[in-house]
Amino acid sequence: MRILKKEIAISCALIMLAAPLLAQNKRLWVMSASGEMVEYDAATFAPKQTVNVPAEAAKSVQGFSVNHLGQMLFAMPVALPLAEDDYAAGRKVWLWDGKAAATFVRDVSRSTATEGSNLAITESAPVPYLAEEGNHLYWFGNQARRLQRDGVDLSTKTTWQAWRTDLTGAKREDLATVAFPDCRCTTGSCDETCVYGEAWVPDGGVGKFFILTQYVAGQTQPAYQATSVYIEDAGKWTASPLTPPVRRILDTSANGDEILEAIPDTGCCGWENQSNDQAVLRISGKALTVFDEQATYNNPDYDVSFYTENGKLSPDLDSVAMTIAATAQPNTPIQLAEQGQANPEESQRIRKALVDLPAVEVKSVDAKSSEGSPRRIAFLPHATLVGWLSEKEILIVEGHLLVAYNVASGARRKSNIRVEDAAYVFLR
Repeated sequence: MRILKKEIAISCALIMLAAPLLAQNKRLWVMSASGEMVEYDAATFAPKQTVNVPAEAAKSVQGFSVNHLGQMLFAMPVALPLAEDDYAAGRKVWLWDGKAAATFVRDVSRSTATEGSNLAITESAPVPYLAEEGNHLYWFGNQARRLQRDGVDLSTKTTWQAWRTDLTGAKREDLATVAFPDCRCTTGSCDETCVYGEAWVPDGGVGKFFILTQYVAGQTQPAYQATSVYIEDAGKWTASPLTPPVRRILDTSANGDEILEAIPDTGCCGWENQSNDQAVLRISGKALTVFDEQATYNNPDYDVSFYTENGKLSPDLDSVAMTIAATAQPNTPIQLAEQGQANPEESQRIRKALVDLPAVEVKSVDAKSSEGSPRRIAFLPHATLVGWLSEKEILIVEGHLLVAYNVASGARRKSNIRVEDAAYVFLR
């Protein structure tokens, strides 16, 4: 009997240790404002190594990425139409291959030619991404040929392209091409009225899939035209359409079958709250709502929007963690919505909710069956989500410190790692 009790005690201890040990499979990097990337042990938070990255990366972190192998990539974000200062900053690409740093030039280009009484402008600004396997870079970009007269856009012919190269940007291998129809720029600005393509890839780089969304930026809000998932099989990339088009991708499953999507507010022209912010989990052609602004906050009369700033699926696809944020701050004036009516109870309810934000909310789901309603299993005020360390443990920023939180037991593992913003933390 004593032996049995001892075995049970050992088993319980192992179970308690399981979540932190699983974190050892994740790699944790934190960027400083000075341009240092420090890797920490995800289970113990002990520092492991430091890599110096370009100082510009801290100022434009959206152009920086790192994969599970520890490779890093930085390219200054640029978009069409190109501005004059896009060339010098936008052409340089910095790469850390896991051992050494290197730089090379990407083809950010703009050329002009006279065509009758019009000016023909040809532009391209491909965006590079790391690969999961560490041997390639993937490139996605629009190449546009605009006709312009007296500074006013008349029409454009745009083609979206995808290809991959080696880690130096050489040995190009074309993967996909989508030619958009000729478009007349009715507002005088082609980027407001014509279709462009935008690719989405997982945080850890391109593996067996990427997602392309075709959209029109519009004057007040974007219009999403079509979305396709490109899946690689035996070296060939095949597109499968998604209906309806995806708005803002927060996360996907490892194979791209499940997509966590944010549906932003349609507010424009100075208004923040004109529709219902939501987050949905797309599973097998169905949409499971995991966040609903109106159902949660019942805030139609005031111009305050509650939304999902980011979100991540758990490794077992049984839970969704999200950062809930708002467009207003506590103790600041709140105006009525465009069609709103004064409602003291609603105003008080909104102000009470704002005190907790940003907050991390975790809900249980069943992404394998798309059945049942999501159930809240954790709510952490004054916190921002980084990601999942394991099936039960999430990493958050709380009081500018990294904290591991077990959503099953409520236990916290606090670190001494200080971060200015969750955007500077990379969990791979």
